[in-house]
Amino acid sequence: MERGRRATYEERIEIVKYTLAHQNNYQEAADKFNVSYPQVYTWVRKYRLTGDEGLVDHRGRPKQSK
Repeated sequence: MERGRRATYEERIEIVKYTLAHQNNYQEAADKFNVSYPQVYTWVRKYRLTGDEGLVDHRGRPKQSK
């Protein structure tokens, strides 16, 4: 995954679970998954507060249902 690219919901879950399994080593997770340290920290914080729902990206317009 390139830095600056949006991570998918599944990637975020994988990154958070990896971070938690490795004693909250944010830098190690950031290096392994090629994302920024602050982003890993934010995802872990959101996951701790609201669970998986906290990792859903709510930006942009929702798709219109027909």
